[in-house]
Amino acid sequence: VFSSLQLLVLPSWTCMGAMLGSLCQACYGIILLSNMLLAAGAMKICSLLPLETKRYQGWCLAMIRAAWGLAAFCAPWMSCSSDPSTADEWVAIEAKMAEVDARAAAGKEPYRPLMILGNHTSFFDTLLSVTAMPLSVLWRCRTYMDAGLFKMPILSTICLSIGHFPVYFMTSEEGKFTVDKEKNEIVDKRVNEHLHSGGWLCFFPEGQVNKEPDKLMAFRFGGMKKALEFDARLVAFVSVGNAKVWPKKAKIGGLPGRVRYSMKPLAPDGAKAFVQQLRKSDLSEEDKQMEDHVLLAKHLQIRMQTQYDSLKAELAAMNGRSKKD
Repeated sequence: VFSSLQLLVLPSWTCMGAMLGSLCQACYGIILLSNMLLAAGAMKICSLLPLETKRYQGWCLAMIRAAWGLAAFCAPWMSCSSDPSTADEWVAIEAKMAEVDARAAAGKEPYRPLMILGNHTSFFDTLLSVTAMPLSVLWRCRTYMDAGLFKMPILSTICLSIGHFPVYFMTSEEGKFTVDKEKNEIVDKRVNEHLHSGGWLCFFPEGQVNKEPDKLMAFRFGGMKKALEFDARLVAFVSVGNAKVWPKKAKIGGLPGRVRYSMKPLAPDGAKAFVQQLRKSDLSEEDKQMEDHVLLAKHLQIRMQTQYDSLKAELAAMNGRSKKD
């Protein structure tokens, strides 16, 4: 009899859970899209004002940050929290970058940008990073985006207004990274101008959404070469649980769940110094033969994987305490 009752009750609970999830998605989706539409409209209006380009782009970043932040606030069933050290780490890296900027302003050295690397498991990664970063950091950041996203309604206005950089892929096939070299050379010049003028960069070094979030994919070399070229200071913004609240194939997120994130320094003294330290350490023969950008990619991935595993353990502990309560 008990087994029969289980067979009757369990499907009904599963059905109710699915209905609740769909309801949460619908509510979040309506709020998110409405806020994005308002933000895009405000960007269009602000474009008519006599604003310097970087100021206008900064305003647009602040607008979309507010839009996405309000959507998250209205969806408390999506619980996002940082580890205890993240706030202090942002303060520390901003202080270090202020010193770098001061030396550049005095003509003692060129601008050395900050590059923020993130793991990529969901579209929610972008929303989380934008709302979780300090506005003072976000103001100077731009990122790479698939050129196809610049054709989407609302999102295209936001991307163009902020000044993000399109990447022109030759194919939309997953796992294929062949790009239109001619178009991307033009974009690369814009990226260099942005970095030379004191701008910063944030990107997902894996290059695409990861099918297996628990294991970071190999990092693409383009970003590593750029980091070495500019001797960028590197930090990692890593998160866990994003794929639960916004699954990879879902058109909209909003499912109930917990997200945990942290920011950790990777190469606070620059990518070149980081590689030099690696060269002086006890490397394997294979690592010793690697080019600098390959070595950099491998060891940044290792550090970010460690950061992810730590966050995953924290999240599991938090979920365990919730079940006991």
